[in-house]
Amino acid sequence: MKIKSSNTGNIYEVEFAKAGQQKVVCPECSRTRKNSKDKSLSFNMAEKKGLCHHCKASFFEYKPYLEKKQYKIPEWSNKTELSDKAVKWFSGRMISQDTLILLGISSAREYIPQYEKEVDSICFPYYRGESLVNIKFRGVGKSFKLVSGAELIFYNLNAVKDTVECVIVEGEIDCLSFIEAGVKNVISVPNGAGGKNLEYVDNCYDDLSHIETFYIAVDNDLPGISLKEELVRRFGAEKCKIVNFLDCKDANEYLVKYGGIELKDTITNAQPLPITDVVDIDGIYDDIYSMYQNGLQPGLHISDYGFDKLVSWEPGRLYTITGIPSHGKTVFLDYILTRLNCIHGWKVAMYSPENFPVKIHFAGIASQITGKPFNAKYLSADEFDRVYGHIVSNFHWIYPEVDITIENILSKARQLVQRNGIKVLVIDPYNKLEHTRNRNESETEYIGRFLDAITMFAKQTGCVVILVAHPTKMQKDKDEIRYKVPTLYDISGSSNFYNKTDFGIIVYRDFDEKTVSVIVQKVKFRHLGETGNTEYKYNLTNGRFYPVGDKEDNGSYLDRDWTKSSSEHYNPNIYIEPSSDFPF
Repeated sequence: MKIKSSNTGNIYEVEFAKAGQQKVVCPECSRTRKNSKDKSLSFNMAEKKGLCHHCKASFFEYKPYLEKKQYKIPEWSNKTELSDKAVKWFSGRMISQDTLILLGISSAREYIPQYEKEVDSICFPYYRGESLVNIKFRGVGKSFKLVSGAELIFYNLNAVKDTVECVIVEGEIDCLSFIEAGVKNVISVPNGAGGKNLEYVDNCYDDLSHIETFYIAVDNDLPGISLKEELVRRFGAEKCKIVNFLDCKDANEYLVKYGGIELKDTITNAQPLPITDVVDIDGIYDDIYSMYQNGLQPGLHISDYGFDKLVSWEPGRLYTITGIPSHGKTVFLDYILTRLNCIHGWKVAMYSPENFPVKIHFAGIASQITGKPFNAKYLSADEFDRVYGHIVSNFHWIYPEVDITIENILSKARQLVQRNGIKVLVIDPYNKLEHTRNRNESETEYIGRFLDAITMFAKQTGCVVILVAHPTKMQKDKDEIRYKVPTLYDISGSSNFYNKTDFGIIVYRDFDEKTVSVIVQKVKFRHLGETGNTEYKYNLTNGRFYPVGDKEDNGSYLDRDWTKSSSEHYNPNIYIEPSSDFPF
């Protein structure tokens, strides 16, 4: 086992017995002692922690999150038979036994968590090359299970290794349906449209890098539409065509109703996405019909009942945040980002030079996620390892050393969209970019062009873009003691900061009341939110904000049940000595 010293940060390979409390030679101090074989390190295998009684160094199990993630390899018996009941079930869905044999599908008794017992299941093996990577078990009803700890990849991935065209469906049955119809180059997502974990796209990025055309053939319902949009966002609209199942929900229903020849024709008749700058209404029929059936839907929320009434988060939108320096804009932004990430799985990329060095910004984000100060006194080694791994996987920093133009920032962000699936781009702040105005271009014209560029990036990539911009027109009250609340019109250079943004948010600190007001000055579309303000206190323990009148929230975001109301999340048990002022 690898263990790490909390005192020095050194990492050692140490052999332990399988379980229990035990004593071993301390790797930290044994080399400097006369009795180098003295077993002074007492280590508890259950807690994965230990202490050397000689040098007082504490140790914990080291989990190398920067190394390639290690996946569990599923066990696979050599059985390939299917029960008669399973074959008949597939036959009712127009799937022949030849197709089942081709894909190596079998039957087994498997424990399904939904039923808390073993049930008759169908087994779908997932291969990359000759290696078994995962197994999907489908039990009675619509109960599913993948192998815990195994790698998530596309189903039937080997089918597209030698082709430049690829059909993507939403489930294994739809994949078999296309194969039955003679379309062999088809793969399926492993966890349906409702799964927030799109790790399989990251894991298969290199496997699919040679594909020139993707046919998106997912279900014709709200989750399917969301999945379609995300796949198009990741693979690029210019490479994607959309398959239309007419009055059917999915490929298998289409196969049963119309037959294999007609199902194969859906690929031939697939439509490219609308040409850039031309809106093809017929090409977005599904989206329009869904809106007709369900009404205009708000964006996502961050489980903050005051702020959620004012702002929802919708991909493709520009959110502008302003406020007087040192009033808490960036810290409140981190509060938003950590909740968007932990609730909805949105990955974040940040150009944030005022938060340099990155380790300082990392510490602030870690505190917001864990609910604890970023200090070994409060945060255990296990908690550190866990939040470190989470941030490494979900947060990315863009720090060009020379070319700090918006064009270069957006270029790096596009790469992070395709490679890592980021959903949020932060530019904090506007005045730390290298602004290159054209000859004879006024500042107002340049700012308009700048905002158009980041708005277009948001629309093309399906990202939320959050721009932080400092005001320069700061005026004081009559008493000349405190500054007035700024507006979007007070940002340096142009009223375009108000005119072109979808949301305008102002963060303002009241030094006397020790509160922070978050004011929503502009909401472009009323179904996404409304103007207004909410009042917060600042939590010195972890950098979070909480509504005036509420308790401090010190619970970990990583362990939270976000289906509960926000009032159920507060945990006042973690406390540090308060300083006399906010740290901003």
